Amino acid sequence: MEQLGHFLATVKETVNPVTQPVGVTMVRDLALIAGKKIRVKGQRLAVCQQIAYSRMYGWSTWADKQTAHCVLGAGCVGLITPPQRVLDGSVNNGIYQQNQAAAAAMQQAMPRLAPDVQGLLTYPLARPVEGIIPDLVVVYVNSAQAMRFVQAFLFHQGGEFTMKSSGDAGVCSRAVAQVALTGEPTVEIPCLGDRRFGMTQDHELCIGIPFSWLERTAEGLAATHKAGIRYPVPFQIPSGCDLPPDYITAEGDC
Repeated sequence: MEQLGHFLATVKETVNPVTQPVGVTMVRDLALIAGKKIRVKGQRLAVCQQIAYSRMYGWSTWADKQTAHCVLGAGCVGLITPPQRVLDGSVNNGIYQQNQAAAAAMQQAMPRLAPDVQGLLTYPLARPVEGIIPDLVVVYVNSAQAMRFVQAFLFHQGGEFTMKSSGDAGVCSRAVAQVALTGEPTVEIPCLGDRRFGMTQDHELCIGIPFSWLERTAEGLAATHKAGIRYPVPFQIPSGCDLPPDYITAEGDC
């Protein structure tokens, strides 16, 4: 698809993330994937691990309610109805929050899709599963690259970019569920599980972009790049830098 190709080429030129942008499709009709070749399926995986396979190895993955391994992620992306231990905060009480009321409040603020998703499909955006259009795209970046995406998001409309985070269920709740619910892009801090089981590095943030924003994001990246906002950010290299006296070339040196 021409739109995906333009987005990928622009991201490569202006941001050049280390790992691949990932397409994410919430499949509600299994006929959509009938006969499709999917590299990783039938394994118990968390959402962050599916995205890791796609962004690091370039593999397509599939998980449904039988194989989704993380109850938080499965509940966020609509594969299951979140069980009571999640909704009432029991899973995070005494871990992320000091008491049950605080834990429940965090869970109640967590973005979640309705539990009508039959399966979550992830794939490298450069090689989508045949006939599949992504609902959204996830890109992992460093903080300077995240800055470039925020600049692109604000290029057409200005204003400010607001980021929300729970410190848990990062990519599944914010970069997938929140983006799908709001139709707006987001920047999120990957959670502990993503770091431990999805190989996310300390410096990485994740960007979630709805399909409807891909073209305008590419336009924003290209326009700000052309205007001189570059990544990597060029250093200002000084002339006559402050070396120790004996290190500075003198008149008699030849």
